[in-house]
Amino acid sequence: MPRDELDERIAVRVQRMWDAGLVDEVRALEKRGLRDGLTAGRALGYAQVLRYLAGEWTEEQAKEDTIRTTRRFARRQESWFRRDPRVRWLPYDAPDLVERALALVQD
Repeated sequence: MPRDELDERIAVRVQRMWDAGLVDEVRALEKRGLRDGLTAGRALGYAQVLRYLAGEWTEEQAKEDTIRTTRRFARRQESWFRRDPRVRWLPYDAPDLVERALALVQD
């Protein structure tokens, strides 16, 4: 997928996460010890919301950092998968994407 389209999709996804109640979810999990966990509190989105809830960042800063960090993570994933000979890349916008994927899985 073209990088600019991927970046836009990530931004839309992060906004949807916020709209779906990510901040309330993190607030509830924080009360149950989220900050004490070794990994969950560092997860994409959670870490940024925790900084917002702690007053270190504004909500907009937390959202923007979630977008930036997710974009960086997507680029690393792309690089990892590119090196893996088992990965077969398919055009994301192919009208027969499902059929192509099924054909690869069935082989």
